[in-house]
Amino acid sequence: MTVHFIHQRSSDPNAIPLLLTHGWPGSFYEFHEVIGPLNNPQGKSNISFHVVVPSLPGFGFTSPAPPGWTLNNTADLFDTLLTEVLGYPSYTATGGDWGCVVTWALHNNHADHVRAVLYTGLIPQMAPNYDDLKSDPRFADKVDSLSEAQKQRLRDNTLFTTNMFGYFIEQSTRPATIGLALYDNPIGQLSWIADLYLHGDPLMGTPPSTLLNSTILTSVSLYHLTRTFETAANVYLQNPGTFVPVMRHAANSVPMGFAEYLYEVQYYPEFYLQEVGNLVFHSAHERGGHFSALDNPPAYVDDIRTMMGRWYKP
Repeated sequence: MTVHFIHQRSSDPNAIPLLLTHGWPGSFYEFHEVIGPLNNPQGKSNISFHVVVPSLPGFGFTSPAPPGWTLNNTADLFDTLLTEVLGYPSYTATGGDWGCVVTWALHNNHADHVRAVLYTGLIPQMAPNYDDLKSDPRFADKVDSLSEAQKQRLRDNTLFTTNMFGYFIEQSTRPATIGLALYDNPIGQLSWIADLYLHGDPLMGTPPSTLLNSTILTSVSLYHLTRTFETAANVYLQNPGTFVPVMRHAANSVPMGFAEYLYEVQYYPEFYLQEVGNLVFHSAHERGGHFSALDNPPAYVDDIRTMMGRWYKP
């Protein structure tokens, strides 16, 4: 398999190796605003990173995933990239969307190399809704301690699966149908993909957001010009049952962080995340949504720097 990746080393010999993993309909390009600040810190912080940004199999310039391939295999591949190809004996990992699934697999299956992980917006499961938590004796009292806004966000967790799940079902069952139908249709791809970019922060494109119309056009162009719209959609079919409404539990005590963005499609209370893994860091941001590295680059960078700077141990 041919793997495309960005490898931007810092001039700091003590920089922390960092793997950033995208999802769908993202790409390596969604991290272009944060690589520089992570490489070369400005201001008071002196924590810097050697940044590695691969393209998932079937996305961009990476080979399509072969039959039977899952994101667990991708995690194994990326671990090999970091440790054997690039020579980092240990590293940190961050991901959202399908990138959180890769990060979860690294978190649980490669603790010998992965020293800390940060999930941005999502973990690989559907978030619980208000009624789920109120009926669970572990969480009922804790739900009462949430603000009214947080309780409403719990209730709104069902909106994603009722109002926005069409693309997910199509790509999980018949990716070739939509993939081939739009294969040579850039306007069709723009319509299919841009809809998901536009459902997020209502202040998209105003600082600190860098998610502009031109950003969306560039992202869609990567799918069209590399002829990967159909192969990228296959990630849904090849990873069934990944986002299910069942609490996951980490297999180890690797330090775990979670960055919450107000306009993400799912909301997990902090007390819930504490049951998922060794949660040592949690942040909540009033700006940003599903594409956090574009929606709120300063917060994205600060969270990585705070989390990894505190918990990375070579």
